[in-house]
Amino acid sequence: MSTTSIPDKKTSKHRLPTYLRLAAIFGLVVAVGFIIFSLFSDRKPEFRMTSLPTTLSEDVVAVVNGYERRETEGDRVKYYIKADKATTFSDNHQELENVFLQVFNQDGDGSDTITAAKSKYVPAEGNDFTAFFAGNVEINSRDGLKVNTDQLAYKRNADVAEAEEPLVFERGNIKGSANAAKVNIGEQKLELLSNVEIETADISNNGSDSFSKTTAQYALYDHKAEKITLTGNVESLFTDQKNGATETAKTNTDRMIISLKRSLDEGELGESLSDGMNVDRVDMNGNVAIDVVQGGAVATKIRAANATHIRSESYYELAGTASIERFSGPNTSTVGGDTISYFESSAKAIVNGNAKAAQGTSAIAGGRIVADFFPDRNLKTIVVTAPAVLIDISEDRTTDVRANDLTANFNQQGFVQTAKASGSPVAILKPVNESAYTKVTMNSGRSIDLTFRAGNAIEKMISDGRTTIRMDVPNNAEDSANKVVIADTVRTFFRADGKNLERAEAVGDAELHIEPLRKLPANFRSVTNAPRFDCTFFAAGNNPQNCDAGVKTKTVRTPTVPSPERGVQTISSDRLTASFIENTNGLSTLAAAGNAKFVELSRNATSESFSFDNRSGVLSLRGKEPTVWDDRARARAKEIDWNTREQRTSLRGGVSTTYFSQRAAGDSTPFGRSDKPVFVTSDSAEIDHKTQVAVYNTNARGWQDDSYIRADTLRIEQTQGRLFANGNVNSLVYQNSGGTKRDPVNAMAGKMSYHRNGRLIQYEENVDMRRGTDRLTGRVAKIYMDERNEISRSEFDGDVVVTQPQKRATGDFARYDAVAETVYLRGAPATVDDGANGRSAGNEFTVYLKSKRVEAESRSADSGSTNGRIRSVHKIKSN
Repeated sequence: MSTTSIPDKKTSKHRLPTYLRLAAIFGLVVAVGFIIFSLFSDRKPEFRMTSLPTTLSEDVVAVVNGYERRETEGDRVKYYIKADKATTFSDNHQELENVFLQVFNQDGDGSDTITAAKSKYVPAEGNDFTAFFAGNVEINSRDGLKVNTDQLAYKRNADVAEAEEPLVFERGNIKGSANAAKVNIGEQKLELLSNVEIETADISNNGSDSFSKTTAQYALYDHKAEKITLTGNVESLFTDQKNGATETAKTNTDRMIISLKRSLDEGELGESLSDGMNVDRVDMNGNVAIDVVQGGAVATKIRAANATHIRSESYYELAGTASIERFSGPNTSTVGGDTISYFESSAKAIVNGNAKAAQGTSAIAGGRIVADFFPDRNLKTIVVTAPAVLIDISEDRTTDVRANDLTANFNQQGFVQTAKASGSPVAILKPVNESAYTKVTMNSGRSIDLTFRAGNAIEKMISDGRTTIRMDVPNNAEDSANKVVIADTVRTFFRADGKNLERAEAVGDAELHIEPLRKLPANFRSVTNAPRFDCTFFAAGNNPQNCDAGVKTKTVRTPTVPSPERGVQTISSDRLTASFIENTNGLSTLAAAGNAKFVELSRNATSESFSFDNRSGVLSLRGKEPTVWDDRARARAKEIDWNTREQRTSLRGGVSTTYFSQRAAGDSTPFGRSDKPVFVTSDSAEIDHKTQVAVYNTNARGWQDDSYIRADTLRIEQTQGRLFANGNVNSLVYQNSGGTKRDPVNAMAGKMSYHRNGRLIQYEENVDMRRGTDRLTGRVAKIYMDERNEISRSEFDGDVVVTQPQKRATGDFARYDAVAETVYLRGAPATVDDGANGRSAGNEFTVYLKSKRVEAESRSADSGSTNGRIRSVHKIKSN
C-alpha cells in the first residue's frame, strides 16, 4: 500500500512562481518551434504525389553542393539538371534542392524546363527517370507554355508531367487554372482536370479588345494544334469592346473546342509589335446556349444542339433545333430550324430545314430562310423557299400566305411592310369569328404581293398569273352563298383597319362564281364571265356588296334543285353588276346594261338593261323595247317584269305580243288561220306562264291578218282554249271561201268570249254585229264556228234588231245561218219593216239575205200549232 504525501500550504505557495516560469519557458519554446517548422516547411516542402515510391532508400552515400548533371547521346544533349544541393542514396535516387531541369527535344533545337524548390530524382533502366517536384514548381515549355503548381511528377520516357494539386498556367495571352493537370511536354498538350478555368485576351491594334473566360470540368489544351477542348458544364464569357461599347456572349454547352490563331500585328515599318494567340473558332456540342448581352441586357439568345462560332468573322454555324432570338425594345425577332448560318457583323441569318422566323404577330416558315436584320436587331427582310409560309395573327383574323418562295420586308417598328409570294402562292384570310366574317382565299398562278400598313394591317394584295379569290361565307341563311372570282390578275384593297376588304379588281378573262351553300329550289349556282370585275365590300365582314363586270358579260345560272319548270339561266350583256345582301351574304340583284339578254329553257328576254332580283326571282327589263319570248309567243313593252320563279310576266307601256301561230296560242282566239301568227297589243299585260293565261289591259287589241278584236281587256287562256274580252269590245272577222275573202263580220259589245272546245264566240251587253250592209243587234250573241274557224251560224237573244238597207226586223231571238245566208227571227211578235212593201208582224220570220226575201210564219199563241197560219211572201225590191 502506497501513500502520497500532501505538501502543506506554505510549501505550495513558495513553489508557484517556479511553475509559472516553467510554463512561460515552455510556451516560448513551442512558439519558436512553430515558427521554425513553418520556415522549414516553406523552404523544404513535402512531397505529396500519389505516384511517389514508398520504398526509396534512406542511406545517404553522397552529398554534393552545386550539383550539375548533363545527359548526352553522342553530341546531342538529352537533358541537363542542376541543383544547389544533391543528396544521393544507396538505391541511386537523389534528392535535389533548388533544382533546375532542362529537357531537350530530339533535334536539340528546343527545350523544356522545370524548376522547383525540391526534387526527388528516381532513375530507371537506360536513361529513363522519374522526377518528383515540390514547392514553387514551374514548367516552361519550348512553345511558350508556363505552368505553376506546388507538386509535380515528371516521367522522362513519356515526357509527361502530372500535377495533382491546383495549378495555374499561361501561354502568351492565354492563362488559366485547374485542380489538377497532366502536361504532355513531348506532344505539347496540357490536360486540365477538374475545376478548369481558362482566360484569353485577344491581341489587336484596331481599337477593339476581346476577352474570354471559360470554365469546365475538363480541358485539353493542344498548343501544337492550337486547340482547347473543354467538357463538363462548360461555361464561357466572350467579351468584346468596340468603340467604348461592351458586348458579352454568355455560353453554356456540354463540350467546347476553342481554336486559336496566331495574331501578328505590325507597325508602320513592318516590325513585330505583338505575337500571341487569338480565339479564332469555337465549336460547341450539346445543349448550346449563348446569350449576347449589350448594355447590361440580353440582346440575342442563341440555342442549338451544336454550334460553331468563327469569331474573326463574327459568324455562327448552328445545327440541331437551332434558334436565334434578337431583342429590340418591346420587339422580339426569332429565327430557327435544323441549321442556321448566322453572320453577326452583317446581321444576316440563313436557316435550312424546318426553317422558322417570327416577329411580333408574324410567323414565317419554310424549307430555307434567309433573314436580314436592322442594326437594332429587328427583322428587316425574310426570304423563304421550298415551301414558304407567312402567318400573321391579329385580334380578328389570321393571314396565312403559302408559296414555293416568299419574301417579306419589315419596317423598323418590327411590322411586316411588304410580302411577295411566288410559285403557286395561296393567301388565306381566316376570321376568328367565323359566324360573322367571310374567309377569303386567294390562289395565283405566279405570285401574290401583299402590302401592309403600320401595325401589320393589310393594305392590299395583288396577284400575277391566273388567280382565284374565294370568299367562304357563314352558313347562316337559306340564300347564303360563297363567292369565287377568277382572273389573270386580282387586286384586293383593304380598309384602314387592315381586316376588312374594301374593293377588289379582277382583270383579264374574269369569272365570278356564286355558290349557294344550300340546295333549294330558289337557289342557283352561277358563273359570270367578263373581261374584268370591280367589286366593292361592305364595311365589315369581308362580304362583297357589288361586283361590276366589264364589257360583254355572260352569266350562266344552274338550279341547285333541277325541275321541269326551272332550267339553266343564261344572262348576257355589255355590263353586269351583282349586288349582295349584307346580313345573309346571298345574291341580291343582277343588273345588266347594254344589249341585255336572259334565257331559261325556251324562255328568252332582251332589253337595253334589266335588273334581276334574286330574292323574288323578278327580272325587270327596261330600255330599247324590252322583249320576252318562248317557242310559242313573243312580247314587247316599254317595261317588263318577269317573275322567273313564279313564271309570271308583267308588261307595261305599248305592250305588243305575237303568238307565232293560232295553234301556238292554243287555238284560244277565234281567228281563221291556225298556221298564221296572232298579234295582241295593249297598254299593259299580265302573263302567267304556268297556267298559260295572259291578260291584256287598256286598249287591248288582238288580230290575225285583217281580223281583229279590240277591248278594254283581253284574257287569253291557252290551256283551256278560251278568250275573254271585256269593255268596249269591237271585233272584225273575215270569212274565207275558196281562198277568197268574203265580207267581214264586225261585232261590238260590252263583253266577248271564245271557247275553243265548243267553237263558240259569245258577245254580251249591247251586241252590234255587222256584215256588209247587214246589221244585227241584241243583248247576247253566240257565234258558232266550223272546223276552219269560220262562222257557221250565229244566235242572238234579247232585243234583237236586224237591219238591211230600207228594211228593219226585230224580235226576241235571231239565228244567222252562214251557209244558207239566212236569218231566222222569232219574237212576240217579231216584226219586219219594209220601206217598199210595208210592215209585217208575226211569231217567226226567215230572211233570205241572198234572194232578198222574207218568209213570215204565224203560230198559235196557246199551242204553238201551225194550223190556220197565214203566210205572206213579200218581194223585196232592190234599190
